[in-house]
Amino acid sequence: MLISCGARLAPFDIKELRDLMETDELELDTLGDSKTALFVIISDTDSTFNFVAALMYSQLFNLLCDKADDFYGGRLPVHVRLILDEFANIGQIPNFDKLIATIRSREISASIILQSQSQLKTIYKDAADTIVGNCDSTLFLGGKEKSTLKEISELLGKETIDSYNQSENRGAQTSHGLTYQKLGKEFI
Repeated sequence: MLISCGARLAPFDIKELRDLMETDELELDTLGDSKTALFVIISDTDSTFNFVAALMYSQLFNLLCDKADDFYGGRLPVHVRLILDEFANIGQIPNFDKLIATIRSREISASIILQSQSQLKTIYKDAADTIVGNCDSTLFLGGKEKSTLKEISELLGKETIDSYNQSENRGAQTSHGLTYQKLGKEFI
């Protein structure tokens, strides 16, 4: 157990990280009181310290939910919207599958932005479907990853298209034909 604990706390052997975590400069507990913007920028090439961002988000969700419940009767006075771009690179936020299901009622929302849904499944395993299921909107900007394309196509279902065919036969007598059909076609 001590070895496991030592391995988890090893990053705190770095003085700069200890200094960063030593004092509270973010004042996360003040979010939801007034309009505020907080930008969290992490490296997109080095994931060494992504756990710090995941820890911060976990703390943020817990603080805001407790604050909404304890001080504001269950709803924050100012809606807190988290735009989680490159969500797969943040690191795993503990209990995010449960949080995403409960934060909306407290005036907290999270927009998860991914390159593909397989990224979510890699990090959150079986909980990925729960997370997607608790997102009421999907914006697909395109991609080529097959499992994401298949899932989006299944969500969309089929579209109805009108098909008109015109024909002309020439011979001793000219004849014309027009056929009209409604067809079901996959969106993607």
